[in-house]
Amino acid sequence: MNYTASKFEEILKPKDKIYQWLGLYVGYKAVFKIGNKTLDRVEVTLTLIPRQSLLYYPIALLTSRFDRVYLVYCFKRKFYREAHLVRKGYYRLGIRRVITNIDIMKVSEIKVNGTTYYMVFNDASLAKKLLDTVRSITKPKVINHIAIVPANNTIYVAAKLDVKYFEELVDKTYRLAMEFA
Repeated sequence: MNYTASKFEEILKPKDKIYQWLGLYVGYKAVFKIGNKTLDRVEVTLTLIPRQSLLYYPIALLTSRFDRVYLVYCFKRKFYREAHLVRKGYYRLGIRRVITNIDIMKVSEIKVNGTTYYMVFNDASLAKKLLDTVRSITKPKVINHIAIVPANNTIYVAAKLDVKYFEELVDKTYRLAMEFA
């Protein structure tokens, strides 16, 4: 957890930061104030599978499946179009239950390095930027869901926590956010 926190601070270079521990070994929430004209802050949630509990660990593997990191880039500017890239199988009950207004958006399947993603969008240029970001990562399979959401003016990233690719993940998604800042 110290490694991830230091990498966030190194890449984002926040003006202010607030951490909230979610238990000794569970993870943390953090808010990094960026101080950019349009990119206001980055909200981070990092959760780990409880490896210290031999009894609960097998259950956690069934329910949680892996360590997770959520990045939410919060903007002051408005987004008027929407795009999502969701790894197939990430949402057990399907993407229709997660993405609002999916009925009025285009849905297609695309493969990135052997991993199938659903591309849901009402603006093809936004979807292409998300796809380019996922393709630019050495192991794109770590990204579960990346989206530009106009309802709350955010770029949302849900990913598997893999220490080998963590720094690259944060760097590439931050670059994407700065394109819109």
